[in-house]
Amino acid sequence: MSDTLQREPAVEPIETRIPGRKGGDREVDWFSLVATPLAFLAVGVSVIALVLSGNKVGTAGTVTSGTSEAAATPLAPTVVQVTLSDYKIILSPSTIPAGPVKWVIKNTAATIHDVGIKGLFVSKKLKKNQVQTVDTAHLGGGTFEVLCDVPGHRDLGMLAPLTVTGKGIASSVPSAAVDSGDAKASGKLDWKAMDAAHEKVVKDFLSGPPAATEGIGNQPLAPKIENGIPVFELTAKVVQWEVAPGTSYEAWTYNGTVPGPELRLKQGQTVKVRLKNDLPESTSIHWHGLELADNKQDGVTFVTQDPIVPGATYEYTLTPINCGSHMYHSHHAADAQVPLGLLGALIVDCTSTSVPASATHDQEYTEVLTDGPLGFGINGKGFPATQPIVSKVGEKTLLRFMNEGLIIHPMHLHGHTMTVVAKDGNFLTTPYVVDTLNIAPGERYDVIVTSLYPGAWAFHCHILTHAESESGLHGMTTVWVVQP
Repeated sequence: MSDTLQREPAVEPIETRIPGRKGGDREVDWFSLVATPLAFLAVGVSVIALVLSGNKVGTAGTVTSGTSEAAATPLAPTVVQVTLSDYKIILSPSTIPAGPVKWVIKNTAATIHDVGIKGLFVSKKLKKNQVQTVDTAHLGGGTFEVLCDVPGHRDLGMLAPLTVTGKGIASSVPSAAVDSGDAKASGKLDWKAMDAAHEKVVKDFLSGPPAATEGIGNQPLAPKIENGIPVFELTAKVVQWEVAPGTSYEAWTYNGTVPGPELRLKQGQTVKVRLKNDLPESTSIHWHGLELADNKQDGVTFVTQDPIVPGATYEYTLTPINCGSHMYHSHHAADAQVPLGLLGALIVDCTSTSVPASATHDQEYTEVLTDGPLGFGINGKGFPATQPIVSKVGEKTLLRFMNEGLIIHPMHLHGHTMTVVAKDGNFLTTPYVVDTLNIAPGERYDVIVTSLYPGAWAFHCHILTHAESESGLHGMTTVWVVQP
C-alpha cells in the first residue's frame, strides 16, 4: 500500500467549491451544577494451483477453464481518481475491471473528508487540497458504495456507486489504510477508548464554560441612525472560522462571524441595510420570510436586482409588514454561499400584531441550525463549543429555531417538552406539544419551554450522526441546564 500525503496549491474552481446565544443578559455560573497483507500470497498460491491443474487466468482476473502452459501475468492496477467536494464524490472512472486498484484521492473542499468502502479501506481525513494514494490488492466483481465516513456526511450525499466487472473476491487492506488517529484496522475504537472519549468531551463541557473557540456568531447588531432612519452595516468577507477547538474552516461571513449578526427590526418601521462586498465574487441578500411591499428589495439576483459585484456597496430599504422569526442569507450562488456562512437571524418585533399569551416568556434564545462545509452546528459551533441554554425552575424560555442548512434536523430535548407557538413567523391559534421537532431547511419555529426539573439535559438533533459518534457527542448538540 502507498500511503502518501501531499499538498497542492490551494486553487479550486468555483463550481466545485462549497468549502468553506443569545440568552438573557445575566451571567450564570451554570457549570457548578454538574460535576493483512496476505492477499498477494493467496493469489500466488491460487495461480500456481490453477496452472498445475490445466486452467488459465483470464485478463480480467477471472478464472476460466482450459489448458495453458503460460503463467499468469500480474494485473496492473486500475487507477481511480476520487474527487471529494461538499457534498459529492466523483469517481473517474466509475466502472472498472476486477483486480487491484490504485485510488488517487483529492479533497477539493474546505471541509475535512475521508473516503472508502466499508470493510475494505478508508483513507486518512484529508484537509482542503490534500491528496492521498491508496492501493488495494484486489477488488472483485459487483457494485460497491464509495462513501465519506465522517459522521453525517453520507446523509448529505457523499456516496457514489462503483461498478466492478468480472469475478473474484474483494480483499481487505492493511490497517495502515485506516486513519490511525481515529480507529484500529476495524475502523472502530475499542470499548474502553470509546468510553473514555465520551467521558472526556462531556466532562470538559460540563466542568466549565464551553470550549474556547475564536469568534461568536449571532450577536445583536446595533444600527446607526442616519436622518432618523436606523442603518445596519454589513460586510461580506472571507475568514477562518473555528467551529470547535482546533478545527477551523474557510467561511464566507457577514461581519466575520457565522451566523452573521442578529438584525432586530420593528414591524412597520423603515430601516436600511448597507452591504459592502469584500468577497471574491458577486453576492446579494434575501430577507427570508419577510413580507415587503417593495419587490426591488427581495434580494434575488436578476429577478429583483443586479448582483453586488466584488468591491461594491449596496443598500436595501426594508419596511417589514409581518413580525416574527425570519432569516437573511445570500441569494446569489446560494448553494455555495449560504452553506459557507452567509446567513443570519432576522427578528421583527411585533407592534401591530398581537402576541398571544401562549408566547409570553421570561427569556429567549435563537438557535440557528447549520450543516454543510462548516459541519453540523448550532449558531456556527459544534459541540463542545456550543453554548448551553440556562434557565431556572419555573422559568419560561422562548427558543427561535431557524434551519439555514441543507437537510432536515429533528431537534430533541431530554426531560422536558416544547410547546410550538409559531411557525415561519406566524402565531398558531392552537399551539401543540412535542419533545422532538422536525425543522426543514428554511423553516422557523418558535417554541416555549417551561423548565421543571433541575439538572443538565441533553438537547440535540435526533439524526444521530449529526450529534453523536463512537468518539462522543459532537456537532448539533448542546445541554440545557436547569437551575433550582
